Amino acid sequence: MSLKHVAVAVVAATLGLAPSVSLSQPAPRAAPGVTYSTNAGIADQKRPDPHRFDKRVDAYLDADKAQAPAPCGILFIGSASIVAWKTIAADMAPAPVISRGLGGSTAEDQIFFFDKIVAPYHPRAIFIYVGENDVVNGLTPQEALVDFKKFMDLKTKVLGATPVYFIPAKASPARLAFARNEQAANELVEAYAKGRKDLHYIDAAHDAWEGGKMLGTLKPVYVQDGIHMNADGYAGWTRIIKPYVEKESARAASCGK
Repeated sequence: MSLKHVAVAVVAATLGLAPSVSLSQPAPRAAPGVTYSTNAGIADQKRPDPHRFDKRVDAYLDADKAQAPAPCGILFIGSASIVAWKTIAADMAPAPVISRGLGGSTAEDQIFFFDKIVAPYHPRAIFIYVGENDVVNGLTPQEALVDFKKFMDLKTKVLGATPVYFIPAKASPARLAFARNEQAANELVEAYAKGRKDLHYIDAAHDAWEGGKMLGTLKPVYVQDGIHMNADGYAGWTRIIKPYVEKESARAASCGK
């Protein structure tokens, strides 16, 4: 086990992770039968090999050959929180959405596969969830921002002014040790977005916390792994994100370049 993994395990064990946890007060014990892995999803490298997603991307390409998505749809990309959003089509209806999540992915992975799971769709708008794994894998908030800026540069080169909506990293019980750095990365992207007309920051991070109090007590909106959200969590995302999807769906636009 690497020093990073040992440190994470020690911090998490000290916190006593549970479905509802706090950074400012002792956390309650986990409910009987519920345990969280304190190093779940942490890569051995800060920037793991993107080729680990080759088979998943090939499966998307095969699905596109069988039934190509309509052009000018609204594209959702990012890590497992997009993959696990099984109700996304119904939640965003009637807007046409395309979901191309890669569980465990980072901004660098989105760059690597851009020509396969972003550019071909000529999307009306891109909704992206990255940052969580970037930080958990060991990137500083500043390094995570650098990688996201590279994604935006590539987007501009290939798809011009196509709008991008950034869904910020959510805190989670099994990764509570990373919550402050995740939020720091979120805030760097939020500041960056203020200088770009094609980038919009969606303030969804506060919704994970009771009363919207950042770094207070997490809501019990997670499945047993302590990382991914349950139906209540996605209901919160739908409430926050759908108005932006509806706005883009209604906007007269030429898609891509």
